[in-house]
Amino acid sequence: MKTAKVVSVSPKGDFAYNGKTFYKFFVTLDNGDSGEYNSVKADQDKFTAGAEVEYEITSNQYGNKIKPVYNAGGAGGSYSGGGFKPNYQKKDDGRQELIVKQTALKAAVDFLKDKGAKSTDVLKVADSFVEWVLSTPAKEETNYNTHFSSREEKIETAQAIVNGTAADDDLPF
Repeated sequence: MKTAKVVSVSPKGDFAYNGKTFYKFFVTLDNGDSGEYNSVKADQDKFTAGAEVEYEITSNQYGNKIKPVYNAGGAGGSYSGGGFKPNYQKKDDGRQELIVKQTALKAAVDFLKDKGAKSTDVLKVADSFVEWVLSTPAKEETNYNTHFSSREEKIETAQAIVNGTAADDDLPF
């Protein structure tokens, strides 16, 4: 990483890459460094005459390339490019509810599309889907009977099978 003052910035045309238009600038610095800077903005503001900048310079077969160094919050570290910082902690229940409603409507349309349903029927089904997704199940109080009832039934069924006293259930096997 280097630091210098920008002497001049000259536009040198544009080019397309991966569906985006990039604008070329030739940057000259007071320490003798110079090279091409590519920006997605025609009115780039990373290099302006008279401003002191931190930059990186690389050389290849086409000449020198210059790019600015972006400081990450002044914590001493730096990174190049990017600026997207997702906010995962912000909760927006209204937005989430809209997403659920859109998804439920699509599911209801798919569910009823070949059944000759009216739009009111689709909306009723979608509302039931939304209600099911957004509802919080009521917790049943746990006691001995609710906790062990299904286990005891399974044990009784298993014992009946072992003893050969299982009920005839009309299954073919």
